[in-house]
Amino acid sequence: MASEARGAVVDLELKKAFQELQVKMVSTTQQLRVSDLQIEQLKRQITHAHLVSKEIGSLPKETRTYEGVGRMFILQPMSIIETNLTEKVKTCDEKIKTIEGSKAYLERSLKESEENLRELVNAKQRELTH
Repeated sequence: MASEARGAVVDLELKKAFQELQVKMVSTTQQLRVSDLQIEQLKRQITHAHLVSKEIGSLPKETRTYEGVGRMFILQPMSIIETNLTEKVKTCDEKIKTIEGSKAYLERSLKESEENLRELVNAKQRELTH
């Protein structure tokens, strides 16, 4: 009878730990997907900036160029547009590095949670066998 009560307590503890891990896995997986989407979007922005810069570079220097700002276009010298594109690429690269760092943290956190749960299961199995 005492072993049955102890087994029920163990089952409840394991069930609670599994539920917590499942909730953490779901939220972490969603955060990882969001991070991947953000990185893809930033990479597209970088590609777009490189393409625009390449096209602008092929134009004659006296060409009038306009930069889109919200719903309007502003006449800008090519040098300013190229500088803005370079800054945009740098900003996107920095954001990608930040997001990848947070992704690595999330993955490590998830792996640690799984390992802790395995250790808990193994400890409970050892308790039951002794």
